[in-house]
Formats: sequence, C-alpha cells, structure tokens
Amino acid sequence: MNKEKPTILIVDDIPGNIQIIGNILSECDYEIEFATNGQEALEWVKTRKFDLILLDIMMPEMDGFEVIKKIKENRHIQNTSVIFITAKSETDNIIKGLELGAVDYIVKPFHKKELLARVRTHITMIRQRYELEKTNTYLSKILSVIGHDLRDPIGSLKSYVDVYLEFHQEVDDTVKSFMHEVSAISENAFNLLENLLSWAKSQTKGMIFSPRQNNLRNVVTEATNLLSNIAFTKKVTII
Repeated sequence: MNKEKPTILIVDDIPGNIQIIGNILSECDYEIEFATNGQEALEWVKTRKFDLILLDIMMPEMDGFEVIKKIKENRHIQNTSVIFITAKSETDNIIKGLELGAVDYIVKPFHKKELLARVRTHITMIRQRYELEKTNTYLSKILSVIGHDLRDPIGSLKSYVDVYLEFHQEVDDTVKSFMHEVSAISENAFNLLENLLSWAKSQTKGMIFSPRQNNLRNVVTEATNLLSNIAFTKKVTII
C-alpha cells in the first residue's frame, strides 16, 4: 500500500468511462491506474498494491464478478477494497457483488459528488484500518520484547530460590516460609508472562487456534493465587 498517496485502479472495458471517472478523481490527490479488461486488472493487482479498485461488472471474457472472485481467492491481495461501478441495478446483482466481497456499489449514471464522497469515505476507512493494524503490530512487538526480556530473570529468580531451599533445609521456618512465598510469586509472574507472550503471538497470527478442555476450578485457583498477595495487602477477601 502506498502510504503517501492513495492508489486507485479503474477497471472498465469502455475507455470513455475510464476517462470520465479518472477526470473526476483527478480533483483529489490520488494515484490512478486503469485496466480495460479483467485479466489486465488481475495482472495489475499481482504486481502492485492498490488501496481501492473501481470495478465494472459487464465486461467481455471475464466479468467483474469473476475478477473479484479471483482477487478474494489470492491471500496476498484478498484484502483489497473493491467498489462495483455498473449499469446493472438489479437487487440480485447488488447482493451478489456484496456477498463476493465488494465494499460498495455505485450505479451508472452516477453523480460526480456521489462518486467522490464514496471514494473518499472508503479511502479514509482503508487508511484508518491500515494505521490500526500498524499500531496493533507495534504493540504486539513491544509486548513480545518485554515478555522475553522479563521471562529469563524471573525464571532464574524462582530457580535460585528453589535451589536454596533444597540445599538449606536447616533455615529458620519464617525464612523458609518467606522463600516459598517468593518462589510462588515468581512462578505466578512467570506464568503471567507466558500468557502475555501467547496473547502477543496470537495477535500477529503466529498461533494456531487449538481449543481444548480445561478444569475450571484449576483456572480459577490459579487466578486467585496470582491475586492473593495484592488482595491481602489491600485487605480484600476473594471468594
């Protein structure tokens, strides 16, 4: 996706229609390309990423429905937004176009202001979606880095405490109780980081969804243990 200037592909088998749409969109700061048939359009989207495609339905050899099918079947370009521009105003065709993945539908003859308004609206939505995805990716990377950086020292802390308790059985009961508490807190913190890393990984589609059965009592007990020290400090009772 061109981050600086929105890119739009106009697909229509009638050059005059392309010229009309192109002239209207030239009022905005868009980068325009065009194709006069479905195959040419598919070649364009394979080599360049477009923000928006304005696609005619009635074209020889390969109509607009077939073009959008092929776009949506290709995982590299399936998120490209498509608006159908056509003289076919029948409800069935509108529904079919939307079911195939089109984001909007403009019927010829269209008004200049209508075309501009719809294109601007979708370009804005596309850019907002892009910025949101970029922000989510950035946050996920931060969480992943933080999780990895903290996991090792917390894991080491628990190991040191466990080793100490194993080889120093003669320590005072109060100290021993305290050390066990430190070990439990370290383990809870480690598990929390593991969950954080798993969540961050799932946000970047790096985790395969694999549902499984869990004992709810164990889940609740783990959660209450994690919060028990905070609750005790604040004089809160967890029931």
